[in-house]
Amino acid sequence: MPPSTAVAMGCRKYYVAGRGVTDVGERKCALDGCNALEFRTSGYCLRHKDGAPGVEDPESTPRTYSLLIPSIALTYVPFVITVLMFYSYSYPDEILPGFEFFILSSMCLVPLLPIYAFYLFKIIRRRRGHKTLTTPVVIFYIISFLVPFLWLLMYAWFATNFNGIV
Repeated sequence: MPPSTAVAMGCRKYYVAGRGVTDVGERKCALDGCNALEFRTSGYCLRHKDGAPGVEDPESTPRTYSLLIPSIALTYVPFVITVLMFYSYSYPDEILPGFEFFILSSMCLVPLLPIYAFYLFKIIRRRRGHKTLTTPVVIFYIISFLVPFLWLLMYAWFATNFNGIV
């Protein structure tokens, strides 16, 4: 018999591989670390059937998620406060130094916060699907949303109490 011939013995199918007979369900992919069943008699599974052991499986590599955008959102308010402090030192004779910057920085949050909330919703769902969502990351996401949101509420309070200025 040729070495790759399938032999039916009873209800089970066996392959004659070299000198031994191997059961169909026992042959695994020849790639190290891959436990998938062999594709036909190629020696490799369906993903690695070309026999290229140097190619990594994209599903086995862990996904890394950047915390850059939540970090920018978290540092937005301290940045605005720092700029307002520089305005107050630069123009000490003004009554409200940096008032325009305060208004514009708060008005920018009106369209940006819903977009950021949608971004957080998508990334949390994606991380939950890949099982990389941890409690510290969730707390960081919540804080990175709450800080600009509270700044926006402060602006809304300011705008409603001083309705003749804004």
